[in-house]
Amino acid sequence: METKRFMPLVPEPFQESLSDKKKETLDDRATRLQKRTIQHQLHETSEFGWEVFAWQDVFGIILDDETFRVDKRPYEYIVRDENGVSTVKKRIPDATLGLRTYDNYDLKRGYQCTIDDCKVDHSSMQPDKRLSRDDLSNMMHDGSCGLIVDGVWGKTNPVFPFAVYEAKKRASNYGAAEEQIYHACRTYLAMLDDLARDPDNVNRYQTSESSKYQLFAFTSCGPYWVVYIAWNQLNECHVETIWEGDIKDWSRAFELICIIDQIQSYAAHQHRPFVMKHLEAWHAKYQRASGPMKSYIYALNNLDINDMGSSLPAELYDLSRIARLWGVSGPAGWIQLKEETIASRREKAMSTRQKNRKLRELARVQRTESQSDNKPKRGRGRPPKTHSVAKKDGIKRGPGRPPKQCHTTTKKRAKTTKQSRH
Repeated sequence: METKRFMPLVPEPFQESLSDKKKETLDDRATRLQKRTIQHQLHETSEFGWEVFAWQDVFGIILDDETFRVDKRPYEYIVRDENGVSTVKKRIPDATLGLRTYDNYDLKRGYQCTIDDCKVDHSSMQPDKRLSRDDLSNMMHDGSCGLIVDGVWGKTNPVFPFAVYEAKKRASNYGAAEEQIYHACRTYLAMLDDLARDPDNVNRYQTSESSKYQLFAFTSCGPYWVVYIAWNQLNECHVETIWEGDIKDWSRAFELICIIDQIQSYAAHQHRPFVMKHLEAWHAKYQRASGPMKSYIYALNNLDINDMGSSLPAELYDLSRIARLWGVSGPAGWIQLKEETIASRREKAMSTRQKNRKLRELARVQRTESQSDNKPKRGRGRPPKTHSVAKKDGIKRGPGRPPKQCHTTTKKRAKTTKQSRH
């Protein structure tokens, strides 16, 4: 049975529920979007310029929402080679739209509206303890949970994305953008699937509604935009195009603005509650498994042993051994996999540097030998005195002082002048 998904409406039904003031705001945003699109097209703006334009004029309403965070950050994923060895690699979409997490100060302060006499209900904007940055980090590093909440393993902001964006300058790069979007959707949907699972039995979901998670994606090739919806079904990632158009046309720009507003509303009223509800079971499992030794294990896990000196035994830092002795779970499995990947990259980089160093040394030796081969080689023994031979074979000068040629020339000239006068 196919799971019912949220689908943005076309502008006409969407506008029926809006006030006149909201409709006017949408018209202004669409006009500004169309105008800037034409300007970027005329000035042949770079790919970076199109990204900045999208952040400001398309995703502006999401950027202004303090419960979300938009960032250009990588996500990590596992790749297995032909020998079955797993390594961690990363990709960087142009924008990832996810949920914001909170530190202790944010949780105590709460959300405070800066508008006087504001009558809007801000209950959904309040920080939630289930999105505590410290709690999510501790749970993620715990071996009994190990739930990855951020695309960057070990980080906690933003968490559980609801949309991803990829920009290209020209339509000729559309295929590459679509492939990157599909890969990102597959990775982020896997994160949501892990969240929706029962932490005590990951072979089943927490509720019958837990599998109804989804993701949105955007690509732009110059002024041409495409909106996708992605979901998992039968362990397969499905990505479907739900809208596309050239936003140099005002009507198309207006449609895109309406879709963005609906996705923002979906993220605030469906995606965020979905994430927080399913985090409860994971937090509960972590609390059941937590103990005084866990804080010690996590503290050691975050230390740099190289800065601690060698005064303490190495067994003190063996987290897996400590966990076995105290009867608690050790660090999460992804930590070891990531450390092995980092160590492998360092070893490979060192090997490459050594190889390049040898090649440079070999090239230097060959260049030196080549230069020495081109020089004329000197024979054995002392070289002959060539200047003595030249003097011997040359014309010898007579004895006495040589005549002054300049006086003779002057006399001859004077004599010639007198003869010419006569």
